[in-house]
Amino acid sequence: MSLFNDTITIYNKISGSEWERTVVEGVQWSEKSEKQNLNGVISVVRYVQITFPSGTYEGLNLQAAREEDCIVYGAVEDEVTGQKGNRISNLLEKYPKSGRIQSVNDNSNRNHLKHIKVVVA
Repeated sequence: MSLFNDTITIYNKISGSEWERTVVEGVQWSEKSEKQNLNGVISVVRYVQITFPSGTYEGLNLQAAREEDCIVYGAVEDEVTGQKGNRISNLLEKYPKSGRIQSVNDNSNRNHLKHIKVVVA
């Protein structure tokens, strides 16, 4: 039995209109909301932390530098292309539990509790 039982789908951009879809099981999806005060304007910022324990991240392409890569909660079958209606922005609108990769914290070199933590927003 795994400690984490959430499933996600990762969309990585390969080229101009080519996307790779990967379903990953056994991760932890954790949503958070925070209030931020920027120049007297209070706003609520939502973000998600996804924890990939050892055995779930091998072979995955998780990079914050690639601005269009995103993660969706659940096993999603949608195909992403460059055509209107099938763009990554349409996918993010369709699935509220989703977001673009913002940061990746790689703790896979630890002796115990090896994991990778990804933040999406």
